[in-house]
Amino acid sequence: MSTASQPISGAVARTASLDLATLAWPIERLAEALEALARQAGLVSGGDDQAVSVSLGADRERWVEAVATRLGVEVEPMSCSFDDLEALVRGGGPALLRMPANGSRGECVLALLRCSYRAILITPERGIARVSPAQIVEALGVDHEAPIRGPIERLLQQAGVPEERRARAGRVLLREHLAGALFVAGWLLRPPLAAPMSAYARHLHVVRSVLAIGVLTLLVQVLTVLSWALVGNQALSGIFTSASVSAWGLILFTAIPMQLWLSMSQSRLDLLTSAAIKLRLLAGVFGLNPDMVRHQGVGEFLGLVIDAEILDDLAALGGLTAFTALAQIGGAALVLAYSTVGLSHVALLGLWLALNVGLLLILVRQSWHWFEVHRVMTDDLVEAMVGHRTRLVQEDRTRWHEAEDRALANYLRSSTGMDWTRAIMAILPRVWTIVALVALSPAILTNTDPQVLAISLGGIILAQQGFSALARSANSIATLITVWRPVRPLLRSGAAQQSAAPALVTSTDNREPGQPLLMARSLVYRYRAGAEPALRGCSLRVAIGDRVLIEGPSGGGKSTLAAVLAGLRPPEAGLLLIDSFDQPSLGSVAWRRRVAMAPQFHENHVFAGTFAFNLLMGRRWPATPEDLAEAEAVCDELGLGELLAHMPAGMLQQVGETGWQLSHGERSRLFLARALLQGAPLIILDESFGALDPETLDLALACALRRAPAMLLIAHP
Repeated sequence: MSTASQPISGAVARTASLDLATLAWPIERLAEALEALARQAGLVSGGDDQAVSVSLGADRERWVEAVATRLGVEVEPMSCSFDDLEALVRGGGPALLRMPANGSRGECVLALLRCSYRAILITPERGIARVSPAQIVEALGVDHEAPIRGPIERLLQQAGVPEERRARAGRVLLREHLAGALFVAGWLLRPPLAAPMSAYARHLHVVRSVLAIGVLTLLVQVLTVLSWALVGNQALSGIFTSASVSAWGLILFTAIPMQLWLSMSQSRLDLLTSAAIKLRLLAGVFGLNPDMVRHQGVGEFLGLVIDAEILDDLAALGGLTAFTALAQIGGAALVLAYSTVGLSHVALLGLWLALNVGLLLILVRQSWHWFEVHRVMTDDLVEAMVGHRTRLVQEDRTRWHEAEDRALANYLRSSTGMDWTRAIMAILPRVWTIVALVALSPAILTNTDPQVLAISLGGIILAQQGFSALARSANSIATLITVWRPVRPLLRSGAAQQSAAPALVTSTDNREPGQPLLMARSLVYRYRAGAEPALRGCSLRVAIGDRVLIEGPSGGGKSTLAAVLAGLRPPEAGLLLIDSFDQPSLGSVAWRRRVAMAPQFHENHVFAGTFAFNLLMGRRWPATPEDLAEAEAVCDELGLGELLAHMPAGMLQQVGETGWQLSHGERSRLFLARALLQGAPLIILDESFGALDPETLDLALACALRRAPAMLLIAHP
């Protein structure tokens, strides 16, 4: 065999006996592969009645998202560079990996369940197969590697590189040559953003971590008691032997790796819990009613953000510390029950635990009052800062600080009570040790067996450690219970926002001029129940190629109508169809792919990120080279080419509060480009041209008319 025909990667040769083609799913069975992988990964529960049978459409990305929504999972397209391909395979499960077509075999996908040292795949027969991750990496990159594999082999041969080093040198040259190549690897599966916490627990394997922590905690306690029993027996009997000292050292050295393992498991559980809470909080924020948000102050939302951050920080830490403390106290109860004065010590231990729990409940009530005072102070401070100029003009300066002084006095009283409670809980473990030793003194005076006394001392010390841990975690537990109450509606709002699966999967392409697009009839909308309708009897028809102008005075309901048509607010009554389907049939995601809206300037935002991200966030991210090229073309048409030329990083320049500052007109054109780049058939522009000078207005309007299949423009008369 010639050298040029040998594979460059030596790792693949070790697993070449297992052909990946036999483990891959044909692209025609993509929905079946998605369902099988989701069920095996625990993301889908229930019977086969949830099976999906939808024909593969031309727009594969949206089709896959629709199928995943029907199953109740979320898919994220994965793309990476050649250097990151192996890391993606090793950490990307559960995922569907796209394998390129090869010869007579068409395009297919690999159902990757998980990967560590070996990659676990779901086969088309619903079986399990284990292969080398390097073999998958080789298969995914074959299209990019094949054209340059031969030239690299010839180059190495001409350079006289020894054959035993040729494979490694070839891989290095491949990585260098393909460093900038972009791989569209497939789709990553995960629970929806608003999934229940139980779904996140299954997906993140939280139960496994909790069980590991419980077992390790038990083992550490057993080793601790054994070490104390051994040393105490020798100390009380006055006889030390080399064998007992060696056994004691062996027990300690055994406990060290157990304790390290326990700490690592606790850190992992902390990260998993924090990730799940962040996702649910994000879902809750997305689920907030914008109309309700507008009626709440900045200070109230700042307090909610602080509470959510505290909940995220303390959720796992406080729970783990309390769990460890109770486990130590429970272990101490079992040890003390074995001792000579077992019943009296167990009763004393129960009394001490009840005392600690009572103080903890008092601390929870005090913490709740303290947080209420702190929240009110934060709200008042922010509102006073926002309205400082009004305060300077309208409020008597001699009475400025009366409310602040009262709030500070209340705050100090609450803090003092909490400090006293925490101080008492901090000294209770030491008092427990003294009281328990006093209760043990009769057994010491009666010459009880030294081994039994040693076990009793070990139980007392173990209980003291448990009470100390409980005292250290008391403030965290009280704070956690307190902040849970205001944050709980946000978490429930996230759970309630899990949208139903669309009943239809349709395409948005192949539009013909004059084709009916949107139809609204007799729409009614109220901002609050019982209020006067902001919209009453509104009717509208829009077809491909239409340019509709809506004019009216301020407060006439123009922006409300735009929000209803865009699917941001559900109408109270009336009929609203797009492509002859209502929103429940299409789903909110599919509806917003057909209607893209640029809200008014004060309701739109430039997010901290790159200019390209702000342009393409409504399309897909990370962006492909084609997306970036189209975004640059739209910017040129809108007159933003000069701005991009001045930015040091061009499209990748950081903008927003922490980056390049954009003018009012530049932001307006950014918002317009963001709406146009979504590629929706209907573009709604709510006063998007008000901040533009006449020359720029002509450019922007011409770009919108040229690129929007149908447009609805809202403007003042």
